[in-house]
Amino acid sequence: MKKQELTHRAGVLRQYEVYSYQVSYFLLENEGLAKEAATMALAELLRDDDFFHHPPVLQQQMTKRACMKHSLRTKADSLQQIVS
Repeated sequence: MKKQELTHRAGVLRQYEVYSYQVSYFLLENEGLAKEAATMALAELLRDDDFFHHPPVLQQQMTKRACMKHSLRTKADSLQQIVS
């Protein structure tokens, strides 16, 4: 990926950083887990070429979906560590 393209993608994703954390924190009620889930969700979106061709409304929906998925996965992983 070219530096210019990566810079563009980072700028788009930066618009969703706070929103990602808010969604993740709402679900997890834990700052550390919410940060981890939001980071993973944004990393997933960074690799999704289609994400950057959608209008902002759809990007926000995709961001919410990714955050929900990663929040659930992060919660499951944290619970698994407690059980182990």
